[in-house]
Amino acid sequence: MAQILRLANGAAFAGGLNPAQWNALRYLADAVPEARTVTAFAHYHATTSGTASQTVAALVRKGLVDRLPEIGDRRRNRLELTSAGHELLQGDPLGAVAIAIAAQPPEVQEALAHGLEVTLRTLMQPADKRD
Repeated sequence: MAQILRLANGAAFAGGLNPAQWNALRYLADAVPEARTVTAFAHYHATTSGTASQTVAALVRKGLVDRLPEIGDRRRNRLELTSAGHELLQGDPLGAVAIAIAAQPPEVQEALAHGLEVTLRTLMQPADKRD
């Protein structure tokens, strides 16, 4: 597991982006339109709105994300990937991990997905609840 994490972390600084920026691109590509906001991104990635806002601002400056005013609420912005953002995601550094998993038999994929889901739920619990 440590070797997989090392390889993934090393690849996370690619395409002129840092890992948080890659996470934001992935999130925006997969989120339903109503959830493409800085606040929703911050909540999903368990970070502050300020940190999420800085990440999104960097992606806007790089031309990878557009801020579109929300109809009916000018205080809110909906975030959309630009064509450059979509194109950059085609070279997602975590793509190699996805390809390696997809090459496994279905039963291995299912076991891996289940194991990772249980691990994530455990890690997201407060430390005093894990014992």
